Amino acid sequence: MFLRNTHFIFLLFIITMNTAHSDQRLTFGAKLLAAGWNGDNGITGTDFESDEGGQFGLNVSYKIDKFYAGLNLQRGEYDFVNDAPDKFTVSGRVPSTNVKIQQSDLDLLVGYYFWQQVSLFVDIKRVTNNWQNDPYEQKFTGLGLGASGYLPLDKYWTLFGSFGFIGNGEIKNTNDNKVGEGNSWALEIGTVYTINDKHFINGGVKTRNYEFEYLDSTKQSYKINALFIGYNYSFSL
Repeated sequence: MFLRNTHFIFLLFIITMNTAHSDQRLTFGAKLLAAGWNGDNGITGTDFESDEGGQFGLNVSYKIDKFYAGLNLQRGEYDFVNDAPDKFTVSGRVPSTNVKIQQSDLDLLVGYYFWQQVSLFVDIKRVTNNWQNDPYEQKFTGLGLGASGYLPLDKYWTLFGSFGFIGNGEIKNTNDNKVGEGNSWALEIGTVYTINDKHFINGGVKTRNYEFEYLDSTKQSYKINALFIGYNYSFSL
């Protein structure tokens, strides 16, 4: 499913690239997030919370009139000194304690500004959680929808926000076996400071929430809340 959806996104991107428009803009960005990961392993499981963690992100986007396409990559590590997210296999859950988990995010998206300052987008998302001291990996992949918008306050400051939701995503483990399904939603709110027409600084808050149900009917939920600061370099083509 992931490969099919990826081809769909790139097809739309190519169509957009080959359309003759006057307003074209390319943007490169970087983001640093200070984040905490907490949740619970269901009714029969334990609660868990990371002692420290954070992620670093890179992104590139292309806008042509009202259309845009983008690629976002994000990676970081979270330390769990005591209880941690349980591991899931085709035969059931395995408790996890005292671990470090590396999380990687990949987003491919295309969107359109149906209104002057508000857009709707389609998002392909993959989240990979890799246990650093254990040969276990969990991947969550899904197709989502979302909306984003911005509100200029003056010539320097702009408020922005986005919301996205993924339903019926697929969960696989290390051996690429399906172990469950899940839903996810993310909300990001922040502000952008315009240095000039090419350089921008942004900052704000972001929360990501996940609700998983595994093949043995057990559930797991967690959220990652973060403060972030970022920089974008943008120019017209």
